[in-house]
Parts: sequence; C-alpha cells; structure tokens
Amino acid sequence: MSSDPPAPTRPRNGRRLLALDMDKGLLYKCAHDANPLNHNPMDRHGLLSFFLGTVSVLTLGGCASSDPSVPTHPVWTHYEINTSVFALAFEGNDVWVGTDQGLIRYDLIQDRIVARYDGKNGLVSDIVTTVKIDSRGNKWIGTHGGGLAKFDGKSWRSYTVPDLADPYVYDILFDRDGRMWVANWKGVSILDGARWTSYTKADGIIDDWVYALTMDRDGVIWLGTEGGVTRYDGRRSAGEAGRFVSYTHKDGLGADIKQIGSYEKIANPSFHHRTTPGKEAEGYNPNYILAAAVDSRNNKWFGTWGAGLSRFDGKTWTTYTTRDGLSGNFISDILVDRDDTLYVATDGGVSVLSQGRWKRYTSKDGLVDDGVFTAVADAQGFKWFGTLKGISKLEGFSAL
Repeated sequence: MSSDPPAPTRPRNGRRLLALDMDKGLLYKCAHDANPLNHNPMDRHGLLSFFLGTVSVLTLGGCASSDPSVPTHPVWTHYEINTSVFALAFEGNDVWVGTDQGLIRYDLIQDRIVARYDGKNGLVSDIVTTVKIDSRGNKWIGTHGGGLAKFDGKSWRSYTVPDLADPYVYDILFDRDGRMWVANWKGVSILDGARWTSYTKADGIIDDWVYALTMDRDGVIWLGTEGGVTRYDGRRSAGEAGRFVSYTHKDGLGADIKQIGSYEKIANPSFHHRTTPGKEAEGYNPNYILAAAVDSRNNKWFGTWGAGLSRFDGKTWTTYTTRDGLSGNFISDILVDRDDTLYVATDGGVSVLSQGRWKRYTSKDGLVDDGVFTAVADAQGFKWFGTLKGISKLEGFSAL
C-alpha cells in the first residue's frame, strides 16, 4: 500500500470520502458542522466504514452545503496525526507542521504528506517548537535542544552554540531591518546578515528563559520570558534606563491568584526546572509568558502560565481569565486576525474574542483536542490549530 494517505474525494451527494493511513496515522475528515441547527444524529454518528487491507475508508455526512467549497457557517476539518503539533507555517499549497516527532510537509492540494524530516535527515532534534519562513522562502525550524535548522528546499544547515546562546529554541521573529530574532533559554540571539549577537539577563532582559517574541506597530520588539515581559527598541529614551524596559505582575501583568482560585501544581516539571535554582513550574505564574501578539491598535497581548491573557495598551494592563470567558488560563499562542479578532490557544480549547464578546471552542464543538499549542491563519483567512492530537481547521464566514 502507499506510505501516505490517498487524497479524500467528494461523492455526488456532498459527503466526503475519507482515508486513514494506518502506518502514518493521518486522518483527514470534515469532522463537525458548527451550526447546531444542522446537526443530525445520523450525519454525525452514522458512519459507514470498511477495511481494505490496512486502510480504513469511511463516509461521513453533516458538513455539506449547496456549494461544499463555500461554507455558510463555521465548519471544522481535522488532520489527525498520532503526535502533538507545536507549530504550523504556510507556504503556497504546503503546510509545514512541527511536531514532537519531527517536521512534516503536507500538500493541501494532494491532501497528503509529501515529506518528513527528523534527526535522520536534516534535524538535530525531533522536537520542533517553532517554524517560520523568511522572505526568500527559507524554512527556519526551532527545536528543543537541537538548536536552529535552516532548510532552503534542498539542503540543511544547523545553528547551535556559540551562534545561539542556547540550543533550546522557542520562537523566531523577523524584524523590519531583516534581522532574525531567536528566543531561547539563555536570552535572545539575533542574526544580522552573517553576524550573531545574543542578549541575556545581564544585558537587561528580565529573565534568560525567553519563550515568545512579537513586534509592535512602531517596530519595537517585545520578549515574553519566564520572569515577565521585556521591551527592546534599541534606543535610549528620556526617563528610561536603556534599551530594555520590563514589566511584571507588580505592574499589572497576569491575574492575581484570587482571580484564578485554586490550581494544581505540575506533577512532573521539566528537567530544566528541576535542576535550575529558583525555577518552579507550578500551576500558576503570572510572570511566565508563553505567547505574545500585537493588534492593529498597537495593543500588546501576552499569554501566561495559568494566569490568563493580559493586554497592555501602553499605559494600562487588563487581564482575562476563565471567569471572563477564556477556555483555559494556560495560554500557548495568540492569533490576531485581520479584523482584530483574537484566537487564543489554551489548555481548555480555543477562545475567540471579537467585538468584546468571548466564544469558546472545545472538543465538544468539533476541535480535535482541548490541549491547543498553536494558532495560525492561512491565506484564505481560515484558522488552523495545532493540538495534542493533531490539527483542526476552522472555516466559515464568522467564528462567532
């Protein structure tokens, strides 16, 4: 049999024919019609399945419209992979998928995996934490412990210490000057042409463990760390101590514990947390920033470790928690849409903030899994979410 799943086809009655490759563990399906008026128990659960060798073929209804290619309400599509998805990046008809088992290139036209990369054919580490594509089409892949990899479509090149301050990479950002910023566990490393420069806590960053990077409308870089948020603009301004200005919970970042209530401590913290003095990965830390984004009004948004979602307008901090409508207080990623709608990846599903109203999407609504790591929009404006169990795509005219 083929090593990759055959492309799904659409029968005349509008139902999609699905194929599951048992070797690769990839399932493509139109999983859920998000319009409750169209829910039909037979459409959702009346599956016809049969086996051809080791390939399972299923027919599923309930996601069709008069024109199946143009949904009139939110519809979920799943790409289930037997691995966690930490990063997604789009390039033409391809989506690059970063997982805990390497990098996948998926062709959206052929609806199949066309390439896989891991420690045997390009990567130093199989755990891919971030994937970004530069203006020349180079793929930059950040890994957990294996540094940074560059793939130009033909050949690979790896970067680690001493180019990087640390081989544990968590985010990548390209600034207005063409420099590449790389967040890692010893600060941030910047590639300017062929020259690498690193900044650490000793230079003014609030904490060496940097997880998130974003650039605001003024070109200022914001770093989300395990000790708070640091702003870097490269200039000295009146009343400022230098290039770096930092904010913590004392300034308003993250929710107070009374807003969160009780929480469970992490039973199995990472090796780095267990072996680094002063570092604790408990279930609540308002200064621990995992995600950062900027909207069109230059508001800065930061996702915390158990302390909700914080917004900074330049003067005032505002924080949202599950009591306000978030699906979860652990925020892994933040996507700002073209109309400033926020899609927030949490440990309890996806939360959407639009025009001051919150909407939650969980596995009960069609999301493949409630543990969401990343949120990305494609060229058509459809939203893609990497989760603990694969990928979910949300399409339709409105997410609310």
